Amino acid sequence: MTNKLIVLVLVILSMGIVFFLADSGVINNKMSPTLIIGFMILSSYNIGFIGEKFGLPRITGYIFSGLLFGPYLITIYKIDTVESLSFLNSLALAFIAFNAGAELRIKDLAKEIKTIVSLTVGVTIFVFSGVTLTVFLLADLIPFMKGSNIAVRLGVSSIFGVISVARSPSSAIAIINETRSKGNYTNTILSVAVIMDVLIIILFAVIISVCEVLIKGKGALDINFILFLIFEIFMAFVLGYFLGRFISFLLTKLKVEFSVIIIALGFFVIKFSHFTGDHFNEIFESSINIEPLLICMAAGFTVQNFSGHGEIFLKRMDKISIPVYITFFTITGASINIDMLKAGWFFGIVIFISRIAMIYTGSYFSGKIAGSDKKILNNSWLGFITQAGVSLGLLTEVLRRFPEMGIYIQTILIASITLNQIIGPVGFKYGLTAVRETLEMRKNKLD
Repeated sequence: MTNKLIVLVLVILSMGIVFFLADSGVINNKMSPTLIIGFMILSSYNIGFIGEKFGLPRITGYIFSGLLFGPYLITIYKIDTVESLSFLNSLALAFIAFNAGAELRIKDLAKEIKTIVSLTVGVTIFVFSGVTLTVFLLADLIPFMKGSNIAVRLGVSSIFGVISVARSPSSAIAIINETRSKGNYTNTILSVAVIMDVLIIILFAVIISVCEVLIKGKGALDINFILFLIFEIFMAFVLGYFLGRFISFLLTKLKVEFSVIIIALGFFVIKFSHFTGDHFNEIFESSINIEPLLICMAAGFTVQNFSGHGEIFLKRMDKISIPVYITFFTITGASINIDMLKAGWFFGIVIFISRIAMIYTGSYFSGKIAGSDKKILNNSWLGFITQAGVSLGLLTEVLRRFPEMGIYIQTILIASITLNQIIGPVGFKYGLTAVRETLEMRKNKLD
């Protein structure tokens, strides 16, 4: 650990010298993106390694590094720098989605299908209803909801509830890869997280459509919108299947560096999705947007289950995973808005506590109904705390639909999501250790 501390100090001192020279006018005062990325990877890697020595997941170190050096603290990563690097986040998410799909094996899903379905349904119902009820009962204490009628209270409360349902498959995959975990508990948590990543999009569409009726007091439930959404998801899976078959072909026929291929494919999928969405919007005046992450997830699932190259695919993905995870979670940390965190901290904590209580209750009773074994029954809730990418994306849509109150909803939920993303990885790593499915615990079991 001493070596990592020395390297970290040297990296920080080097950046300090660069900043001094830039402020003095000796060098160009505009920081090169390459320099920022290099510092990001070196500093976050070492902070993650040091955190691991204290029992923390590496991604917690990456997030902390991004927060520490980000726009609201030391400001090595300024706001415009974080925004300019957002395309790296998109590429990293595509990579993680490929990995998520490839981690799902039909034979493993079939063995735990009862538990997976029970946990998915049970936790969703408990979290949505519990958080919605919490916000509804506290409405008079929340400034922007005070004095509103029952319909508006119910609509706003349900927005809090549905976003609280979302989880973070990217965090789960990063922890699983880091600990080299294998077993029923690992498969169950990952399967539920990935399935919910798909279902939350449908659930959010239904809830937000109902909320527009309740809050704005006009219009009606847009059934066509929901049908379009189902069509988009269907098309994403179809395109993902063919992309997966293409990746399987490339795995056997091409000798080019795999990292170049997979990142290029992720970039192509994102651009293709945005292009088709804009094209349909301009030509047909229809807002059809095929979710690129669902395409990548379906592609990874296809490679794993329908090609015979699943394990080779995962091994090659694993070789390039560290810089991808470092970049993604460091930018996530740098994107945490401290000002919003301060403004919404009280109600953010209330929702955070309510959400965890409902996750625990829903997981326990769902596991009981499914007849899950004791280790899944007692520890499954620890795998469902993490919350990041999808939740923040949904908040952007809330802000677009309800600009006046959306900023207040966003402020409170960002505080809650930040807490979930800090506590969640630690909880999940503890759960994996408790059920003895990490590589280290499996080795100890054999010894």
